[in-house]
Amino acid sequence: MAEQKVFLFGREGISGEDETLGFEIFVAMIESLARRKEPPAALVFWNTAVRLLTGASPVLKQLEALEEKGVALVAGKLCLSELEIPKLAVGRAGTMDEILDLFQKYGVVSL
Repeated sequence: MAEQKVFLFGREGISGEDETLGFEIFVAMIESLARRKEPPAALVFWNTAVRLLTGASPVLKQLEALEEKGVALVAGKLCLSELEIPKLAVGRAGTMDEILDLFQKYGVVSL
């Protein structure tokens, strides 16, 4: 088994010049991760990416499938507060200490 990773998302898509393409790449990645036999240890969402864990998320079903496989879905508490998001549909709020613990324990893939 390969070393588990933590994927870090900081926006509602993958960074790049074309936001529409970046979003499409993000959706394809989440769908692919949900189908994999060996999922990552966690997906961490901060900045505006925390919106992807709400009921309006276009990848809610795929994120729920990942969570059912044991993948931790963690949204930065500070970001939730600043963006006034009171409730998540999937995942949980995490403190910066919890997020840093994940970063130190697993390899991080920043997208």
